[in-house]
Amino acid sequence: MSKKFLISLLVGVCIVGGYVYMFGANSTTAKKTGQKTEAELQEEINTIQTKIYDLKAQGSNDELDVEIKKLKQDIMQASSMFPKDIGITSLLKEVSVIGESSGLQILLFEPMEAVNQGVYEEIPIKLKIRGTYKQVASFFYGISSLERIIKIQDMKITGPINNSGIVMTESELMITTYRIIGGE
Repeated sequence: MSKKFLISLLVGVCIVGGYVYMFGANSTTAKKTGQKTEAELQEEINTIQTKIYDLKAQGSNDELDVEIKKLKQDIMQASSMFPKDIGITSLLKEVSVIGESSGLQILLFEPMEAVNQGVYEEIPIKLKIRGTYKQVASFFYGISSLERIIKIQDMKITGPINNSGIVMTESELMITTYRIIGGE
């Protein structure tokens, strides 16, 4: 094994680990689906990095090869949460179904320009929804149950709006989803 390859692999693990740390390891989706929490993933990354350093120090290529193979599998598993295509149409359908089943109205679904972050892209989407507080909470719960990672941010709630005796609110928010750039 060349040192360049090992260093590249370590940098790749750090990038994926940092990405998971920043954008989803502590999300409610991870907790609800039995996936690892942010702290568990960070601890696992630290353990793996320590193993790599120990194996390099020992000069054991066989153990290092096994560990590298396991790391590649871990990276592939983690990257499965980040689709390679944007899938805005399918995301719109999923968000629409969740909104409808929650009982609220989706007034605006506006995909914004993707932001390149190197290995991945952030795809922000502006939403405007109307419903009761309970419907909005149910909508957020449904969004957190999706397979892909979605971050809800910049939420502004206006209201109350009296709609035939039912108190409604309007919320403007930004949801951000992600995709991996390039091949495997």
